[in-house]
Amino acid sequence: MRLTLHTDYSIRALIYLGQNPGRRVAIQEIADTHRISQNHLVKVINRLSTNGVVLARRGRNGGVELAHTPRQIVIGDVVRLMESDVSAIVSCIPGSGQQCILADACRLRKLFSKSMNAFMAVLDRLTLHDMLCDHGKTGQRGNIT
Repeated sequence: MRLTLHTDYSIRALIYLGQNPGRRVAIQEIADTHRISQNHLVKVINRLSTNGVVLARRGRNGGVELAHTPRQIVIGDVVRLMESDVSAIVSCIPGSGQQCILADACRLRKLFSKSMNAFMAVLDRLTLHDMLCDHGKTGQRGNIT
């Protein structure tokens, strides 16, 4: 299973924005900090903005900021938003667009489907707040463990 770079970049951008609350951040600043392509990051921010995850403003006083509190941003929702078809992550799951010649005899299909559901269930319990907090220093345990 492999998530796309756009999903990776979206989570990096959200973490960066969460670490810089109350200010608009330039896309170039995020790209420079994470050493990623500004062109790709612009596409990611556009999708996040179009779907109401971030607020993006152009111009002299422009920049990007979170549209919601970190506790309200669910990582599973971000992954679903950025991945065009989560079921395609495992290519033999029905609906992924690829036909396996062993599909009728293979018992892995149900296992892969259950695994994907479990993977997404974990991400659905994780918020951006959980990604930002250093639970080790505070002695608290977050949803990551």
